[in-house]
Amino acid sequence: MPQNNILTTKEVASYLKLNEKTVLKMAQSGSIPAVKIATQWRFYLSSIDEYLQDKITKSVKYDFGRLLEDADVLPLSRLISPACIDLDLSSEDTDGVLLELVKTAEKAGITDSPDVLYVQLKKRETMLSTALGNGVAVPHPRNPSDELFKKTGIILGRSVKGVDFDAPDHKKVHLFFMTCAPDVVLHLKLLSKVAVLLNTKNIFQSFMEADLKTKAIKILLEQERIGLKQT
Repeated sequence: MPQNNILTTKEVASYLKLNEKTVLKMAQSGSIPAVKIATQWRFYLSSIDEYLQDKITKSVKYDFGRLLEDADVLPLSRLISPACIDLDLSSEDTDGVLLELVKTAEKAGITDSPDVLYVQLKKRETMLSTALGNGVAVPHPRNPSDELFKKTGIILGRSVKGVDFDAPDHKKVHLFFMTCAPDVVLHLKLLSKVAVLLNTKNIFQSFMEADLKTKAIKILLEQERIGLKQT
């Protein structure tokens, strides 16, 4: 991954596995965040992150999540082990939930920098809540890196009571999917996979009714089988 967060058209095309002409058309039409300097387009990875979350929240017709789907990211069911799941979050505020999610990630061996990760997650929520509405949030650091995460994974947390998480619909959040990726590109692809999952009918209720961690993983497996049959 380039150290510079400002990318060229060629670099963006390589990241998204698209033709450069396609990326140019998207930039020209405003479909993807970009800035034109002289005759050249430049892209901020952080802006793409915010753009993706905004599109997921508003459920617009343009499916940026599917654009980012790629075979080099494992299915979600293989990125969530029982150690990555906490179905009994007890905190009643944002900071407390973030701390619980970080502790789960540490116990699961996904991070060995829990204090730094916690600070980064808090900063991200201060900038813009990662709550999507409909009882779901996708906490993540603004700049994921291999310094924060040892490996790629998803932390799934559930709060039966719900938590005030500054959601756009002002409803409490009950399900938390924390994306854990050692670089920005993998992070975006994980977000896209979570977005596809959350668009599945009755998926929220299924996770809320899961009485075991293995049941939660089974839900993911079932959705992936359905997805394979439809392709």
